[in-house]
Amino acid sequence: MFQGHPYHSLQVPSDEPFKLKPSPGKGWGAFATRRIERGSIIFTEKPLFVIRKPHTEITEGYVWAAFQQLSPSEKEQFLCLRDNGSRSFTYMEEAFAENSFAISRDNSLRSQGTSIHGLFLLHSRFNHSCIPNSKIPNTDQEIITSFATQDIAAGHEITFCYNTDFECRLRHERHQALRFVCDCKACLIDTQFQQLSDMRRTLIRGLQYLTLGVDLNGQKQQMVSPIIFDPYLKKAAETFQIPLSARLIYNLFIIVLLEEEGLPKNNFISEALLQALLGDSERILCEELCSMRFTT
Repeated sequence: MFQGHPYHSLQVPSDEPFKLKPSPGKGWGAFATRRIERGSIIFTEKPLFVIRKPHTEITEGYVWAAFQQLSPSEKEQFLCLRDNGSRSFTYMEEAFAENSFAISRDNSLRSQGTSIHGLFLLHSRFNHSCIPNSKIPNTDQEIITSFATQDIAAGHEITFCYNTDFECRLRHERHQALRFVCDCKACLIDTQFQQLSDMRRTLIRGLQYLTLGVDLNGQKQQMVSPIIFDPYLKKAAETFQIPLSARLIYNLFIIVLLEEEGLPKNNFISEALLQALLGDSERILCEELCSMRFTT
């Protein structure tokens, strides 16, 4: 069934630590061909092409115009793409939507609310997990790089989380955002780990609110908050009146909860969280404490 599949024609460089093959229940995925150490680079990829438009404005015409600019071999690679690894896409717009990442390298475009989306043939083969073993940090360039957030043994599938705020979302919220059912450890319903996972992610969301003064969408919560019940504490967070020492402790709690969840931040501590710790000396202290936490 899979012997003549077009994904066999996708060009994975021979020196990369993964190969593409069918993933049970997930179409196709990327699987490690050798051990990948935590913190090491997995793969750096340039986009096949980019479109400088918000995703809601990307039409079939824009994708067709970009496709026409490709070389014959690049066109062949694009035409290999399949919906969940099997069905051919009816429209190029669909293929682009399912295989692109939002990227940006132009600050002026970002300030105007304009996005840059790039089509990535290989990173788009990495499947989702709410407890992933890799991460693709935000970038200001038109290339993306994946890093291992856990040790990945040879033969294991490489996964990353499709949504950046899932570490603060409950299972049912994550599945509302996804267009498929995730069966990772944090999503196996009615298990002890899944129940504890929901509790940990709620705590992380609340601690981030106390640190940043806003919720996941960048907005303040309503007066009756589902996360911060104490109105005085909520106001203190939103007006940045919580002491710096308390915010430092909140961040350390977040790091501990993430590790318990199987989401160790290590060197991927949220830039927003570090920026919330005012002053270079405090930021350095936080990084040193985090380093001590993960090396003991």
